[in-house]
Amino acid sequence: MKKPPIHRYLQRQINKFLTPEFLEQSSELQDFIAVVNQTYINYDKDAELFEQSAKLNDREYTVINLRIKQELERKQFFQAQLVEAIKQLSDNNSTPTNGEEDDLLGLLNILTAEIEFKKQYQTELLEAKSVAETANEAKSDFLSLMSHELRTPLNAIIGLTYIMEQENTLESLQENLGTLKHSAQNLFLLINDILDFNKIEAGKIELEKINFNFRDLVLQIAKSFEVRANENLNQLEVLIDDNFMPNLISDPLRISQILNNLVSNALKFTANGKVQIVISQEAFLNKVSTFKVEVIDTGIGIEKENYQKIFKKFSQADNKTSRKYGGTGLGLVITQRLLHLMDSDIAFESEIGKGSNFYFTLSLPIVTNSQMIDSHSIQESYQEINLKGLKVLLVEDNVINIKIAQKIMQKWDVEVDLAENGAIALDKFAQNRYHIILMDLSMPVMDGYEATTEIRKTDKLIPIIALSASASFGYLDRALQIGINEYIIKPFNPKELNMKLHKYANFL
Repeated sequence: MKKPPIHRYLQRQINKFLTPEFLEQSSELQDFIAVVNQTYINYDKDAELFEQSAKLNDREYTVINLRIKQELERKQFFQAQLVEAIKQLSDNNSTPTNGEEDDLLGLLNILTAEIEFKKQYQTELLEAKSVAETANEAKSDFLSLMSHELRTPLNAIIGLTYIMEQENTLESLQENLGTLKHSAQNLFLLINDILDFNKIEAGKIELEKINFNFRDLVLQIAKSFEVRANENLNQLEVLIDDNFMPNLISDPLRISQILNNLVSNALKFTANGKVQIVISQEAFLNKVSTFKVEVIDTGIGIEKENYQKIFKKFSQADNKTSRKYGGTGLGLVITQRLLHLMDSDIAFESEIGKGSNFYFTLSLPIVTNSQMIDSHSIQESYQEINLKGLKVLLVEDNVINIKIAQKIMQKWDVEVDLAENGAIALDKFAQNRYHIILMDLSMPVMDGYEATTEIRKTDKLIPIIALSASASFGYLDRALQIGINEYIIKPFNPKELNMKLHKYANFL
C-alpha cells in the first residue's frame, strides 16, 4: 500500500529536528512519523468537512457531523497511541501532561526531547566505558609492574641461596648475604607500600601524637640514604633554618615515611647531581610551629603533561620510568594521602633536565616540656635492647617461623616457651607465668582468636601481641576487639619486635 506524502507542517518539524541519516537508522521512528502524518492528514480532512458542512442542508449536515465525530474519535485513538508510545520510549520520567497530549506539536517536541536524552545517555555510557577501560588498563599495568618488582628480589633470594649452597665458602657467604639482605629488604618495602596504601584507602590509619625532634629525624633519614646517594654519585645535603623549632608533637613514623618517599624518589631520578632537604621556619603562633619542607633534586625532571598523572594510584609519569627505575608507583600517592591526614598537601615544581622540587607545609604543636622520645626508636639505627629476664609464650605452628622467632629473641636473652596451637597455649598459660604472649592468629586445632578470647576470661592484663601474615583489616580489627593489645605484620622487622617487647616489659 502506497504511503501518503508527508504533510507540509510535519515536514517542517522533521527538517528542523531530525536528519535524514537519523531517520534512515530507525524504522520505529519512521512508523511513528507515519502515524503522526496520518493524524495531520485527518486533521485537514476535518477542516475540509467543517467548511463543506456549512453549505449543506440539515440532513446532509447530520450525516457529515456523524462522520466528523467518528473521525475525531479516530484522531483521539491515534493520539492515545502516540502518548503510549512515548511513555514506552521514555525512561527519564518525562511523561506528557494532559495539555501536551492534546497538542501534536507538543508530542513531537517531547519525542525530540526523548531522542536527545537517549543520545546524551548513550554518550555518558560511552564515557563511563572509556573510564572503566582506562582503570582496567592501569590495574593491568600495575599488576604487571608488581609481578616484575616482586619477582626480581625473589629471583635474587632463590638464586643466591642456591649459589651459597654450592660454593660454601666464607668469602662467598659474606658477599651473598649482603645481596640477599638487600633483596629481602626491597621485597619487604614493596609489600609495605601495598599494605600502607590499602590501609589509607580503607581509612584505617590513625596519626599518633608523639613528642619528637624533627631535626634529628631529618638528619637520621639523610644518614640512612648516604650509601644510596653515593651509588649514583649524588651529594645529599640537609639545610635547616637557624630559627627552626624542632621539638614537635605529631606522628614521627608517618612523617619519616613521607620524607623517605620523597628523598628516595629524588635519589632514584638523579645521577651525578645533588639532592637537598630544606627546612624553613615560616611562623610561630599559639604554640604551633608552621614550617616548610622541601626535597630538591637536579634530576631528570617531569614533563608538564604528566604533572597530574604522578599522583594517581598505580601510575608513574611514564611506563619507561617503571622499566628503567623500578618502583610501585604508590610512593607519591601514599605521601599525598598521609599529608592530607595532617591537613597539608604535596606540591612541586619541575623542569625537564634540571630537576624537581617537592614541598609541603606543616603546622604542628611544639613540645612545652622537656620530655622527649628518642627519634632513633623509629629508625634503623635503633639500638636493640637486651631483654634478659623476660619470659615469652610464643604461640606459632609454622616450624620456620618458630625457628626464626626463637633465634631472634634468644639473642636478646629472652626465655621463650613454645605452643604449637591455641589449645596447647591455654594449657601452658594455666600452668606457667609469662610476661608477654606472642600469638599467631591462624593455626590448626585452635586459632589465635579463640585462644585470646579464653585467656581474657581469666586475665585481662597480660600483654598479647599478634604475629600475623594477614593484613586484612577485618582480621586485625577483630583481633583488637577480643583483647589483643597490638599486632606485628609478618615478615616483621626484628627491631620492631624488640621495641614492642620492651614496651610491654614493665619490670625491665
